[in-house]
This record gives sequence, C-alpha cells and structure tokens, in this order.
Amino acid sequence: MELETAASTIEVSTSGIVIRWSDGARSRFHSLWLRDNCPAAVTVTDLNPDVWVMDAFRNDEGDLEVEFSDGHETTFSFDWIRAHSHEPHDRRGRPRLVSHIRAGHELDRFDSPARASVQHLELAESVARFGAAIVTGTDDPASSLFGESDHTVVCEEDLVLVPHTEAPYRYAPPAITFLQPDDSANPTNGTGGSIEGAVGGEILLVDGFAIAVDLQDEDPDVFDTLCETSISFRQHGPNADLVAHGPIISLDRDYEISGIRFDESAIAPLDLDPGMVGDYYRALITFTAEVSNPVRAILVRLAPGEVLVVDNHRMLRGESGFEGLHRAVVSREDFHSELRQLRRAHDRPNADERLPSGPRP
Repeated sequence: MELETAASTIEVSTSGIVIRWSDGARSRFHSLWLRDNCPAAVTVTDLNPDVWVMDAFRNDEGDLEVEFSDGHETTFSFDWIRAHSHEPHDRRGRPRLVSHIRAGHELDRFDSPARASVQHLELAESVARFGAAIVTGTDDPASSLFGESDHTVVCEEDLVLVPHTEAPYRYAPPAITFLQPDDSANPTNGTGGSIEGAVGGEILLVDGFAIAVDLQDEDPDVFDTLCETSISFRQHGPNADLVAHGPIISLDRDYEISGIRFDESAIAPLDLDPGMVGDYYRALITFTAEVSNPVRAILVRLAPGEVLVVDNHRMLRGESGFEGLHRAVVSREDFHSELRQLRRAHDRPNADERLPSGPRP
C-alpha cells in the first residue's frame, strides 16, 4: 500500500531534518531518532548524543538517504518514514480499525480456521475491529491460534451475570478471552459442530467503546469524569482479597479510547474528594444506564462446538443458561503480535507496522 502523499522538500535543520509533504503537512525527525532507527542501528548505550545529520536527500532509488556526522549513511523508504512521523497530527490521523457495534449486529463467524491461513488473519482482524467474533465447528481450543493460554471452567449451571468486564479488581485484567460451552455431556456431529438437542447458553455483549464514544459526543463532562478519575474495584472472599484501581474509561497517549474497566458489583466504596462524589455518581449512573440500554445489547446464542472470542478490555458481557463454560485467555501482547505477523505474511500490514528496509539487531 503506497501512501497517497509524497515528500515535496527535505531540509536539514539544526536538530535533524524537516520533510514537507505534498498534502501540506510537515514532519520533523531528530538526528538521534534517525540514527537510532536506521537498520544498522547502534544500541542506545553506544549512541553518540552529539551525532547530527550532515545531509539528507532523495536518492536515485527514490528513498530518503541520510548521512551522519559519525560517518554512517543509511536509507529509509518514504512510506515508512511518513508512517512513523511523530507529529501530533500524524499520530492522531493514523487509521484505527475500530467499528462500534450495537443491537442487531451479527458477529462474524469463522469455520475452524487453519493456523496462519487467510481465515486466521480475518478472524484476528474481526476481533480487533469489532471486539468479538465466533469460531464454529471446532473441538480444539481456538485460543491455540494466538499463543499460550490458561484454561478454566468459569460458569455453573443457571448462572446469570449482567454485562461487565471480567476481573477489574486485577491490575491486569484478562485480555482476549475464548468462551466455549462445556460439551462433555452433549454429543456432537463428529466434526466439532453441535447436533440438535445439545445444550449451550446465551451471552449478552455490550460494546463499551460505543458507550464511551457516545458519551464523549453527548455528555463530555461525564466522559471526562470517567476518564480522569480512578476508583477501586475489589473482590473479597475467603481465599483472596483482590484490589485494583483505574478509570472506567482508559485513553491512550493520543486521547483515543483504549480500554473499559467495569463491574458494578465489584466497585468498592468510593474514596474520592468529597467535592467530587456527587459528580462522580452522576457519571457512574449515566454509564450504568447505558450498559443496560437494550439498544446496545447483542445476544449471542453459543452452542457446543462454537467459541466466542471477545476482547475483555472493550466488551462487557453477561452469561446465562450454560451447564459449563470453558474459558481461555490470551494476552493482548500475544494476540496483537500474531495479528501483525499475519498481516505481514499475507501482505496486508498497516503502514505503521512496516519495518525499516533492513534487519535491526
């Protein structure tokens, strides 16, 4: 995928280089950043803090060629250098493949994708974009597609849970979660698919990102309160006393919505400045009402032989009707590592996933 803009001018400045693009944007790159990120990079320990760019120009191959004061010369492709521009307008303008979902949305289904296949990539893309997808016709744990995982049985018969994110009382809540009905007492059709009469259950999904973005537009004071105020979540029992703190809505460095942490039953008594309590309760009541708003609810009927893959840092979920529900968890690091590798293997990388034009130690 080629970028739609090209470099118009390249200027050497006192701190590095300045590239002006054909769309009118400007990107500044510091000499140390360029020396550190060239394919034959030195370690930061060995990086000379006084290194500077002597010259920078478009070479005969159409790449950016840079000459440094330490005698090193290197090249960067212009699509890579633009994709890695750290100007605020460029960082905020990078495509974020997220689509918010509401009632009526049908989750994508994938029939037992083979590892490293195009279907494997499309499954990962669907989870990254929509927050959830379904794998069908499988006896094997779908979590094996995305690295190591832990497995537990988390649902007892007739258990009913209201939508929530799992384990907000942990410093690092479970991430990409795989939920599969326990079919040990239910026959299948021999290919992993369920047969008539097999017992499954229902999972209610609510897209926390959709709630957050609507609040950002419609009630920014509530949105800011839920982003800026950390509260305590706690699970207290005979065998554990778990406590973690965090905001209900998390933002990344570019102020984009990046995570949801919410379980009404796990909120500890608010420990806030007395002057903030009233405003926070207003925000909390507003968010909770949106969680239970039927226009946001997506009902997934899950049968034996089917696996729901869900992003626990985004989607709130409740379960009911299962005689047993197997749960496996894969870290966000492993999931997104697999996604990036699949994109490169099938020649579909995002611009910011491209590597420099050569190996880096």
